[in-house]
Amino acid sequence: MTFQTVWAKQTRFLHFGMATTVSFQLLISLVMAAPEAGEKRTALEALTFEIHEWVGMLAVMIVLAHWAWSLIAKDNSNIKYLFPWCRAGRASVLADISRLKARTLPEGGGRGGLPGLIHGLGFLAVTGMALTGAVLFFILPEDGSKNDLAEFTHHVHGFIANFVWAYWWGHIAVAFLHKKMGHDTLRAMFDLR
Repeated sequence: MTFQTVWAKQTRFLHFGMATTVSFQLLISLVMAAPEAGEKRTALEALTFEIHEWVGMLAVMIVLAHWAWSLIAKDNSNIKYLFPWCRAGRASVLADISRLKARTLPEGGGRGGLPGLIHGLGFLAVTGMALTGAVLFFILPEDGSKNDLAEFTHHVHGFIANFVWAYWWGHIAVAFLHKKMGHDTLRAMFDLR
């Protein structure tokens, strides 16, 4: 099996931006605390929440730029590789699943099929987190008082976070699995030259 990992420079740059901001957001969420009416936060909880908000807005810009790039890219960064719903794309996903059943790791990298679909699903989860976070940025009361829209959005944001955490851990694990199998996916994706 020939392993090819070729992504456009723009895709690699945007992936690096998403990987950095999403990883930072997930990790900082472990020590931050959102404002709650009548509850005192430590200085660390308050500071990390403010940082989370602003890095979140940067993540929103990167996610939106990645969507724009995915819609106009002419190579394997195109939206059709992230969401392989056409007949050939579905056939490629099923062929990759068959390889997994036969205990063979399918090619990763810049192609559609199962890797593209998994990246697309992760992209959707990150998009949901970014957009609900952006809404919270503008509507969450600083004093922690309650309003229905902010509370609902906060719950949705937290619910999606579970999927982003699962995707994050799975993505890291599969990247290292590909590395162990001799696939040069990590270097190819994070080489920003």
